[in-house]
Amino acid sequence: MNNKNNITTAFYFLPGICYLTELVVWSTFDQSHSLNAVLGGLWTLGQIGILVILPALYRQKIAGGTKWKVLGVTIAAAGAISYSINYIFGYWLDMNTRIFLPLGALLSGIGMLITGVQVLLGKRWPGLTGKFPLIVGLYPFLVMFPLLMITGHPDLRAIMGWGVPWLLLAIGMTTDAARRRYYANKFI
Repeated sequence: MNNKNNITTAFYFLPGICYLTELVVWSTFDQSHSLNAVLGGLWTLGQIGILVILPALYRQKIAGGTKWKVLGVTIAAAGAISYSINYIFGYWLDMNTRIFLPLGALLSGIGMLITGVQVLLGKRWPGLTGKFPLIVGLYPFLVMFPLLMITGHPDLRAIMGWGVPWLLLAIGMTTDAARRRYYANKFI
């Protein structure tokens, strides 16, 4: 059971690590078809990590027991799927799927905003960690969409920079899980 928990916990860090690795790779190497394939693969791995994080947020009941909790994680999951559709159909099948990129950010942001508010209202995560889901949800609205409106196109650095809030969320989830295990073992 402990090995399964370690693997799941590792998936919590996948979005943040993948997004930030993309930023480093994208900034370091010349643009090419091969580089875009690597970046897309990293992005897809990040989306898989998000699709692992969201059910874990639901199961851990950090957002309370309301129907809003279900709605938040479902909308955020739709965003992760939208991002994946953009990459798979747009890159590999060369279809025009550009709408799925901002739609993915919008849905992920709205879903994580709902979840973040629920986490704050549920008061399950003490201190700063309780704000991490909200930070993930606010990031697209405070960073990505304003840059989109200013420049007229998605800013890849801003999108990849979303890895920082996702890493913070992974830290929050990991410390919460460790705290719960500690108290569960203490009272056995």
